[in-house]
Amino acid sequence: MDSIGRIRKLNRAFLDRTAPQRFVFHHVPKCGGTSVARALRKRYLTSQATVKPEPSFRAFRAFSGRDDTEQMLIDVIDLRKQMMLYLMYDDIRCISLHVPFSNIAYREFHDRYKFITILREPVSRFISHYNWSSRRPGSHGHIEEDFDAFLNSDRAHRMGAEYVEIFADFPLDADIHAPDAIAAAIANLKKLDIVGRLDDLGGFSDALKRELGIRIKIGHENKAHKSHDFVAGTDLTPDQRRAVEAVCAPDIAVWQALFGAA
Repeated sequence: MDSIGRIRKLNRAFLDRTAPQRFVFHHVPKCGGTSVARALRKRYLTSQATVKPEPSFRAFRAFSGRDDTEQMLIDVIDLRKQMMLYLMYDDIRCISLHVPFSNIAYREFHDRYKFITILREPVSRFISHYNWSSRRPGSHGHIEEDFDAFLNSDRAHRMGAEYVEIFADFPLDADIHAPDAIAAAIANLKKLDIVGRLDDLGGFSDALKRELGIRIKIGHENKAHKSHDFVAGTDLTPDQRRAVEAVCAPDIAVWQALFGAA
């Protein structure tokens, strides 16, 4: 056996003792996933990988030669799912990524991998996502409109159905606001081994200990910096709150099915 082979064998033996359970962490934007992902990847340092939104989008754009950004934000999903499957077939133990749930991946690997995620109350998540993306000029997901104008956009309606888009595992051209898409997202989330919630990190940590056999320290990263145009949920007018709740209706339905009404 060559030196690389010996190192790999020693690494496998080390991981079998300290972090035997393989898992996929589905990172949903603005649900505390960055802090969770970094803590998990540190714990599995010698066998971990991720798929990030910006590099995967740039790879998709370069390979396809396209420039229709709004549609590409949807079409890149298939590339990310393929990247996730590659990492699972390569036996990476900690896979933490911005990639939707895949029934193909679940069918092939649910006997070896745990599937986990963490979610956030949908209205708070939507507002946080807007604040984050509106402050990232030059990124593929930058939002240029002010908050009221954005609420009337097609992208806002997709963003309000983020949980459905990520977990329904429907074709890319499917209506993610349709009842069957919402039902599919709920059913797939119920397949997961852990569905945590951001407002109960203690419960999420306990579930990680139970399912993965590890303890991690979850920090607080990727906070949006406040500025004069920062949108706070407590400052929404009644009309704005009604508009946000209407946009987020699909994700609110998912949240209530999993956790009950607020």
